[in-house]
Amino acid sequence: MDKNIDKAISLIHASKKWMSFIVLVLMTIIVAIAIVELGILLFLDIFDPTDDVIFLEIDELFKIFGFFFIILIGFELVETVEMYFKDNVIHAEVVLLVAVIAVSRKVILLDLEKYDPLAIIGLGVIIVALGGCYYLIKMSYRMKNV
Repeated sequence: MDKNIDKAISLIHASKKWMSFIVLVLMTIIVAIAIVELGILLFLDIFDPTDDVIFLEIDELFKIFGFFFIILIGFELVETVEMYFKDNVIHAEVVLLVAVIAVSRKVILLDLEKYDPLAIIGLGVIIVALGGCYYLIKMSYRMKNV
């Protein structure tokens, strides 16, 4: 009976490893495609013949910076899956870092006139909470290493 349970558990662990590997490969492909798309978008925006401005306009810059942040989030997600693949543990620090980058992206691209002041206050509370959680996790890692 115990041998059957051990076989089942080892089979589940092996399948989890393969599934996380597949997710890792697919996420890497998606991030690579996003980088190529960002390069094409940047090239087309800079060398747009119908544009009067030599460089990029502010709305184009916001679009491109938003794209950069999406790619950064993709990098962090790939790293999260990679750490899970190696250690079989999800690191809270990396997950919080992804959340901080995502909220930062939202704040940078935020049009203050479109949102209710209470929603903006709520976003500020989320930023403070994420920052506090990240700080506490870093402090706990430092306490373990001392």
